[in-house]
Amino acid sequence: MERRDVLKVLAGGTAGAVLAGTVGFGAASVWADDNNAKCERNGKVKQYPSSHFYKDGVLDQEAAFAAFFEMFEALNYSLTDTLRGNKDFWVADFGLGDFGRVGMGGIFWVNDKEHNYFAHEIYLLPNQMIPEHFHLPAEDMPAKYESWQVRYGSIYCCGKGGTKTDELVKLLPPSQIADNAITCFDCREMKVGDYAALSGLGDPHFMMGGPNGAIVTEYGSWHSFKGLGFTNKKAHA
Repeated sequence: MERRDVLKVLAGGTAGAVLAGTVGFGAASVWADDNNAKCERNGKVKQYPSSHFYKDGVLDQEAAFAAFFEMFEALNYSLTDTLRGNKDFWVADFGLGDFGRVGMGGIFWVNDKEHNYFAHEIYLLPNQMIPEHFHLPAEDMPAKYESWQVRYGSIYCCGKGGTKTDELVKLLPPSQIADNAITCFDCREMKVGDYAALSGLGDPHFMMGGPNGAIVTEYGSWHSFKGLGFTNKKAHA
């Protein structure tokens, strides 16, 4: 059974449903369908092993950026040229040493504490997972609330609850399973145009890039790194 088919079985539903305790989805547009077709015509985005991204045990940021730009080109990402040389474009492995499967890239377009709003672009390589995390009150501000919309590629969005099945475990990064760093097993596939929102303040969650990676727009309240916690005790921002 293919990865996508497995998750459809696990989900027990499709975009357009409201999923209790996890996320709510919006229907994809005609533009999204056209964009997905273009991505498929460009072929698969290359997935690199984690060893490709390290030199002497340290994350090689240039290798990480290069992999993202390969993905951007394959997905016809309209902001590719804007990001070239942009010092605000960052990559992270959260100190876990497994960037090929656990990490992300991103850029904060806005992070305004005074007006309490945040705009973020999330970049995920194929099958790359953001470590399971949660947001807490910090710096005299409430816990961050957020929602996400897939712009290119696809993701698997996971919220609290669900059942830890053998089929699902096989899809997730072995390093995180070995560390017992995943508690969210209510997972849904999201494609271009689909959106979801955090089920509740402080709830754990994570997302993982699909077979061709993903570019996701995040809308949220102000982000504080001091209010960011991880299920994996080895992880840090």
